[in-house]
Amino acid sequence: MSDDDSDRVVPDRDTTDVVGARIAAQVVDTVALFVQLVAVTVLLGALVRPSTETGVEGLAFLALFTLPLYGGLLEGFWNGQTLGKRLLGIRVVDRRGRDPGVGAAFLRNVPAVVLFSWVTTAVALAAIATGDRRQRVFDGVAGTHVVDATGGRGGARR
Repeated sequence: MSDDDSDRVVPDRDTTDVVGARIAAQVVDTVALFVQLVAVTVLLGALVRPSTETGVEGLAFLALFTLPLYGGLLEGFWNGQTLGKRLLGIRVVDRRGRDPGVGAAFLRNVPAVVLFSWVTTAVALAAIATGDRRQRVFDGVAGTHVVDATGGRGGARR
């Protein structure tokens, strides 16, 4: 986290009005997560050299547990942004509008383990669309918000 507040975007009703951008960013990030899943599975396969199809499936299952690292590390170290968020001009901030830090970024990304479930995605979208601060459940747990990275649409930029 930076001590510089020049890029701080305080989460409010205006700055969190990024539901469409969040959906588009999620599509981009889902592709990146799929690439990560395949790459980790292939890497594990090269290291372990499973001899059966069940062994490969087991490695793919283990690779699922690396998925929160994508959002956790990128959002924690890259101005609160993943590839999708950066492309769409949104970012994750804490309650004060600062970068979330690795711990909060990782916590909000725990559901990535079950990301490929349509139920998880539907619940997340419902929470974003209906809440005042447009937070997913794990955004609330982690104390994070997704905001317009520019603080645009009249949002409070400090």
